[in-house]
This record gives sequence, C-alpha cells and structure tokens, in this order.
Amino acid sequence: MNERALEARPWRKPGYRYRPVSIHDPACAAFWGQYPYAGWVHVQVDDIVVAMLMANDDGVALIYNAFGPDSYEAASVAAWVAVARECRQIADIGAFTGLYTLLAQKASPEAKVVTVEPNSASRARLHTNAVWNGCDRSRVAPYAVAAEIGTLPLFVPMGADLLDTGASLNRGSLVSRTEIVACAPVDAIMAQFDVTEPNLMKIDVEGLEEAALRGMPRCLHERPTLFLEVATGELLQRCHALLAPHGYRMWGIDDESLTMTPPVEANDVTAWFAEHGANRAALNYLCCAREDHLALARRGIDRVHALL
Repeated sequence: MNERALEARPWRKPGYRYRPVSIHDPACAAFWGQYPYAGWVHVQVDDIVVAMLMANDDGVALIYNAFGPDSYEAASVAAWVAVARECRQIADIGAFTGLYTLLAQKASPEAKVVTVEPNSASRARLHTNAVWNGCDRSRVAPYAVAAEIGTLPLFVPMGADLLDTGASLNRGSLVSRTEIVACAPVDAIMAQFDVTEPNLMKIDVEGLEEAALRGMPRCLHERPTLFLEVATGELLQRCHALLAPHGYRMWGIDDESLTMTPPVEANDVTAWFAEHGANRAALNYLCCAREDHLALARRGIDRVHALL
C-alpha cells in the first residue's frame, strides 16, 4: 500500500509544477481515497525539515506527502516560519497535529513554544510528532480557549478514522463525537507556562477567535504578531475592533495566489470582506503591530510566490 502511494505522489512525477494545495482541493481528496498511506511523512518548508506521522488520517501530512515541500497553506506557513526565526516566546493555539509548532521550534530552537490543543486524538498525534522531531522545549496544553476556567463539551465532526481540524466548542450541524475538555482564557494558559512576553501566536479555534482575543489582554499588551483564522465578515469586524486599539493592522493571507491582501479597512470592514474574504471557508489573517515582523512575513510569502 505504501509503495503504491509513494510511487504515485504527483510532486515526484516528471514535469510536475509546484502549486499550493488545500485540504478542500478535489485533487487532495482523490489522491487520499486512491492511495492510502501509513507512516512518516517528510515535511519541508524553506530549509526546515520535520517528520509527521500519518495513519491515512491527517490531511495536513497527506498534502505534504502527495504534493511536496511548501504545499500546505503555503503563504501562511512561509510567513509564520519567517517571523518565528526571530521570536523567543511562541504560542500555537488550536494546533491540530502540530505543524506550526514543529516548524516554529525548528526555526527558533531556543524559543519557548506553547501548544494548545483540546482534541485528545489530535493531541496524541501532536505529542508523537513533537517527540520524534526532538521538540522537547515545546509544551503541550490540553485546553480549549474560553472566557472562564472550567470544562465544556468539544464537538468533533469527523469519525474515528480521521483526525479532524474542525473540532469546536461551537456545535455544528455534523457531530461524530463529543468529549468534555478543560478550558481557560488564553492569558491563564500562557501564565501556566510562564509565557509573559509572547512574540508570535497562531490562533485557530474554529469560530471562537473573538473569545480568544477577549481572554488575552495581558498578551495583547505585548503586541505579539498574530496569525488569526477568521471565517466570516461579522467575526472579522469584531476581531478588528479588539485589535485596533493595540496598534494592530490586519492583512488577509491568500494561500491560493500566495499573496497578501491590502490591509483591512477600518472604516468599512464589511466592504473589505466582501471583496477579499467572501466565498472562502476561512482566511488566515496576519495581525501585526511591528514593522520588522511585517517585513519578515512579506519576505516569507515572496519566497513561495517565486516558486510558482
């Protein structure tokens, strides 16, 4: 089975031209269904190489296996790595199986990296990936992000055969299983791991991004660069209103064209979203109050754009 999958990888075929790939790409689903694979996957972003374990259940690892280096969320990941190289306190909130964590720790080996993931199945794989890659400075926090410390139900859409990036405290239309998880505000989680001056944070919490921002006033006081996934114009408007007083500006990261959008217009977020963010499942946003980090992010995106 593995020999068939490795032999069929598109990026290893003569004449293959690099392109970014989404988990929602039909080519991804077709390859996954036709060529199952279980084993370690070689993941390369720029000059950083890590390995991710896959039991034909992790869409992120699948994309790297089938479509090669710099293939998954290419612009976002490239920008993240470029900024992470210069950071010493990093948080990956909503980490899934740990791609952003692994890359951050390899990009900045002396950094303290806190990884937050409530889904027990994803977190188990994340632990395995971190140990295998020697990321012993990374700390994994088994929490969901919420307004108060406590417990809440986590709704997981996918079944037992797939690891799911979409687990959320918000109940969706499709629920495969529910587990009770510990939850806490971001500031409380970071304090537990003595992250007092964060430089860089990724927040991907499936619709609860506003709640995450409201629960991190101490972190926002340090103005860390944020990679924030937002799915709707209404949520973007609320997140923008929370970040602007801290000096942040926001840019959409287009992982299809490998570019950054113009900055979000504060006076009309709705019109901006209609032009740049509509008709997408979600868009990653670079939220930045530092010119040096903005320049690093642009440099990372320019690197992958040059591969087209």
